[in-house]
Amino acid sequence: MSRLLWVSAWLGVAIWSLFAFSAYGLLDLFGGLIARSADAFTRDPETVEWLFWLFNGLKNLGLTAILVIWGLVSLCLLAVPWFFDRLAGHAASPQPPRDPHVIDLAPDQYRRFETPPGSPRQGPVPRIEPRR
Repeated sequence: MSRLLWVSAWLGVAIWSLFAFSAYGLLDLFGGLIARSADAFTRDPETVEWLFWLFNGLKNLGLTAILVIWGLVSLCLLAVPWFFDRLAGHAASPQPPRDPHVIDLAPDQYRRFETPPGSPRQGPVPRIEPRR
C-alpha cells in the first residue's frame, strides 16, 4: 500500500511538473514578446523604456510565482504518502528481531544479578613479571 502511494505521488508530481513548466514556458515566451514590443504602445523613448522595464519585471515576477507554486504543490503531493507512512508506522510498529541468546527479564528481576551492597567486587588479579 505504501509503495502504491509513493508511486502515485511521484506520478502526480511528474504530471504537475509538466503542467507548471508548460505555463512557465508560455509566460516566458509571451511575456518576453510583449516586453520586446513595448514600442508598439507609445512612441516616446522614455515611456517605451519604462514599459519594457514594467513588462519584463511582471514577466519575471510571474515566472518566480510559477516556480514557488510548483515547489509548494510538489511538496504537498509528496507529503501525503509521507504522512500515511508515519501514521501506519506508529500504528503497527514491528518488534525488532529478538536475539535467541538474550533472556528478557521484567524490571524487578534485574536485582537478582546485582552484587549485594557492602561486598567488594573482585578485580582482575595483577600479573607479576619475573625479574631477569
